Parts: sequence; C-alpha cells; structure tokens
Amino acid sequence: MSVKSYQKIIPVTAIQFEGNSSKHIDEIFAFVQFPISINLAGNVVELRVIFDPLKPLVVLLGDYIVKDAAGTLIHMKHAEFEVEYTVVK
Repeated sequence: MSVKSYQKIIPVTAIQFEGNSSKHIDEIFAFVQFPISINLAGNVVELRVIFDPLKPLVVLLGDYIVKDAAGTLIHMKHAEFEVEYTVVK
C-alpha cells in the first residue's frame, strides 16, 4: 500500500471583526451569543467575547471569530483564516 495525501474539510461559520459600528457589533453579538466588549484604549482596537470571565476570547480588528460544528468559538488571525478556509457558496 502506498502513501497518499488526504485533506480534511471542516465546515465552520465565521465573522470578521471590522470595527465598532453598532450594526456590526449587533451582528457579532448575534453570532457569538455571549457578552462582548470593545477596548479602544491605545493604538489597538480589540473585541472581547466573554464566554469565560477569566479568559475572554480577544479578537483584533480584521481578525475572525470562528465557530465550529460543536459551537466552539476560536480566534483566527486574518492571514491564517484566509489560508485555511474558503467561502462555501
């Protein structure tokens, strides 16, 4: 038997953090269904998804919040997300 290459396809849903407009924040809240906050201090804009008060999910502007089939949320940097996933039409 010879060695073969395989590809694992994992369907996910995701939303990109694009800024702090109220409409976009409402979309993110509806997607994650956990409390969120936005930190505008300093030069970095970050969104915090508070599913665990001791360890919130911190997402920087332009990055993605990804939800797998089990509902688990993770943060992915923009470049990493673009390499790993393509839009399903």
